[in-house]
Amino acid sequence: MAQRKEQRRPIGSGCIVEEGRGLAIRWWEKVIGKDGPPKWVKRYEALGPVSKKKAGEVLSEKLRDSRQGPAVEPTAVTFHEHAARWRRDILPTYKHSVQIGHGNILRVHLEPKFGNRPVAEITTMEIQEWITELRQHEFRNPDGEVSKVGYASHSIDHFHEVLNAVMRTAVEWYRLPLNPARGVHIGKIKPLKKKWALTSAQAGQLLIKLGLKARTMVALDIVTGLRRGELEAIRWEDLNESESTLRVKEANYRGHVDDPKTEAGFRTVAVPAEVMALLQLWKRKSKRTQLTDFIFGTRRGKPENSNNILRRHVFPACDALGICRANWLTLRRTFSTWSHKNGIPPKDIAELMGHADVHMQFEYTMSMDENKHEGAAKLGKDLVRFGQILPVASEMVN
Repeated sequence: MAQRKEQRRPIGSGCIVEEGRGLAIRWWEKVIGKDGPPKWVKRYEALGPVSKKKAGEVLSEKLRDSRQGPAVEPTAVTFHEHAARWRRDILPTYKHSVQIGHGNILRVHLEPKFGNRPVAEITTMEIQEWITELRQHEFRNPDGEVSKVGYASHSIDHFHEVLNAVMRTAVEWYRLPLNPARGVHIGKIKPLKKKWALTSAQAGQLLIKLGLKARTMVALDIVTGLRRGELEAIRWEDLNESESTLRVKEANYRGHVDDPKTEAGFRTVAVPAEVMALLQLWKRKSKRTQLTDFIFGTRRGKPENSNNILRRHVFPACDALGICRANWLTLRRTFSTWSHKNGIPPKDIAELMGHADVHMQFEYTMSMDENKHEGAAKLGKDLVRFGQILPVASEMVN
């Protein structure tokens, strides 16, 4: 009697085999090499002393992944090749300002370091060594002398953030086992400068020193807390003079006008009468007052570069007053600090500042000495209400 020919398992079914005292699984996976058509590659994984049920579950998961489509052979893709795809397919999904920043970091720092390395071979230890190199990097002046050692901690954190995003996509695209950028220790992020906010006296003195356009921009930012890109992009059609409100619907970044930073950035803010009067005065002087014109546009109708306002007007005024140089973040922090001081509910402050997270506003709220003194005075008055806390004059003499 002829023996029955054993039926061959179809490619893609996989199998469980005994290996020593444990089990292992084998399966076929379709992959795409660096250059060439898809091909079938035999995979193997030792599972150790597990049950057949567990081995079957692991095998089923491997087969399910393999059926999603051909995988790209990880060792065939270099970081430079992956970065080009990431720049083409992923980077455009970010906000315009983020595209510029991430693109520059990718070009200047990441590709020169990891460009020729296969993405599958980049390790966490290798990235950690690169972080150390950044901390120890020597900056030299034109005479060749060392002027500075190490990148700022917040810059290193930003470089790592971009690398993490790029490698996270590599994990998804090439089925890498893990993201090597995770688990890297950056260290404590130290602010470059101490954060501060203007006192009411400093704000008043600063405004007096400024010309009409700069004064209006600074005053409006102090009382609304707009981001600088939002301040640059507001138009006359956004200003409602009868209701004393300003609609925020756009933001400018290096001449590119787009939506605000977050969905919460779309908002309407109140404008005090004093600042509304400044805006009306500026409107009478401005040569561009059509509804679609930018309120603080240039003579050519482009959004004003707010950094120019700082360099040409605000910084010189601060220097003349003998105070620290205030920038647009200083004014935003001033708005948050004054709002808390005047008892505006945190949720309302968050909405006015365009924060999606209510707690984010506290990053902008600064501790001020005058607030501390006022608080101490109020506490002292509360104590007096409960009785005489100071000795009478006769007791002080004796």
